[in-house]
Amino acid sequence: MNIRLHGLTTILSALVVLTAPTAVLAQDNLVTGELITTVNSGTPGKGGEVTFAVTRDITNWNVTSALGNNAVVRTVTLPIVPSAFMVQPDFTLKMNTDLLESAELTSTDPQTVVYRIREDAVWSDGVPITGDDFIYFWKTQNRRDCPECLINASYGHDFIETLEQDETGKVVTATFSEPFLGWQGLFMFLYPAHLAEKHGDIAESYNNFLSNEVPAWSGGPYMVESFDPGQLVTLVPNPKWYGEKGPYLDKLKFRIITDSTQQLTALENGEVDVIYPQGATQDMVEQAAGLDYLGIDFQMNPSANWYFMGLNSKAGPMSDIALRKAVLTAIDAGDLKAKTADPYLRNWPHMGSVMFLPNQAGYADRRGARGYGTGDVEKAKGILSEAGYKLSGGSLLDPSGKPVSTLRLSFPPGYPAANDMARLITGYIAPLGLKTDLLTGPNATADYLLSGNFDLHLNYFSQQVFPAVKAGQIFLRDTRQNYFGFNDPKIEEIIGKAAAASSIEESAAILSEADELAMDYAALFPIYQLPTALIYKEAILNLRDNPNQLGPAYNTAEWGLAE
Repeated sequence: MNIRLHGLTTILSALVVLTAPTAVLAQDNLVTGELITTVNSGTPGKGGEVTFAVTRDITNWNVTSALGNNAVVRTVTLPIVPSAFMVQPDFTLKMNTDLLESAELTSTDPQTVVYRIREDAVWSDGVPITGDDFIYFWKTQNRRDCPECLINASYGHDFIETLEQDETGKVVTATFSEPFLGWQGLFMFLYPAHLAEKHGDIAESYNNFLSNEVPAWSGGPYMVESFDPGQLVTLVPNPKWYGEKGPYLDKLKFRIITDSTQQLTALENGEVDVIYPQGATQDMVEQAAGLDYLGIDFQMNPSANWYFMGLNSKAGPMSDIALRKAVLTAIDAGDLKAKTADPYLRNWPHMGSVMFLPNQAGYADRRGARGYGTGDVEKAKGILSEAGYKLSGGSLLDPSGKPVSTLRLSFPPGYPAANDMARLITGYIAPLGLKTDLLTGPNATADYLLSGNFDLHLNYFSQQVFPAVKAGQIFLRDTRQNYFGFNDPKIEEIIGKAAAASSIEESAAILSEADELAMDYAALFPIYQLPTALIYKEAILNLRDNPNQLGPAYNTAEWGLAE
């Protein structure tokens, strides 16, 4: 049996070291001596097909938009949409050498970055990839040129004051209004400006053309051949692919199986070749361990994605900070983790921060320091009593004497742990006189989170290499990912200073203060990191877990079948 359990403790990365899982599997099954960046390497043959299972249908193709930003759209569009830099499995950023010859910080005053695009980098219609594509994307993201663009989050592109290209279009110069440490994380996912301009102004092309139309174009190794909604996306090689390697496969398919518990059955039956369930369950891991007779391997890691519960501080019952603090105190985080993540992740640390992963520079257990997650119901009742709340007949009355309304607890589909968490949290807060209405569905993000129709929301965030960048996306008052109503100018000021720092270490030291203030706000409760489990047929080469926001599809040009 060839079971690959790769803990990130083996990675020589100064940015983050995560704790490896303790599995219920025997240590004899552990494959050692392989770095997460090179595991499953090989030279594949030409031809064949691979079918990858995904957990939801695609209703929006624009991965940088508020409605298209999810793991499935990222997975399916990564083989199509080029990026300047890519997050690697060791949680470092690496320049995309297929697209760029170089990306160089040429000045610090003002900060200036020069990108040199490869001469042979073209879109699938033969039109060169140029500075026009960088400029178009920048205008959609900087919140100045297109405030109507329904972007997911942009913290960094707004730091760029000017973006210019030379007469060839292959040299692009970004001049920043102030220093920005995370510049390598910019221009991730570029779109064809020459096609966008044929579909209206920037907002129209971004919100409609790029979002609603199945891409008939590509700047990556593959392009869409067909899309059967709710069933299957089929990619074929891009005939104008300019990259150094691949593509090797005749077809790369993504089969939509919304019930993640059925994906392993589909793998066992030969309907799919790869599954990558978000938040893999213990049963799934144990079943995968028993499929060695079918030539099934799997890799497992702690990921850069972390579960959270957000509290709507903008409206409704959760707008009262006393009630928010009481709810967070009543939740038993240890029990929550034990029943939804353990026993196969026994030694994973819980999340005690909303701005850092455990063992990232700057991390501290700020959640525990405030008594959140302790399951201390009596302390929670004391917080409520002091704020004027009363328990009457099993119901909670607010300070005016009115019953606190049933809390709308929403979560996206396809994550078994989130469903379990919702039911457990309902039980933790019941002694406070609180009831919940559990809300989910295929459009949960739009129906509940983006529209603000929730009181509590379970989901996950993807941490970034530069924590200040992610913090800027979540906690600034005017950013779209500020779903939970953070409204503290001091937090914004500190994040700005952290983003302008000269090193990760300096940035982390500054950002720690903002983490303290955000935790005091009691509108975001960190739970734990999601486990990843990449389960696949052993004949597939160069397929490897990439336990961050990009996932395994970061290198599809290299995927292929062993000869």
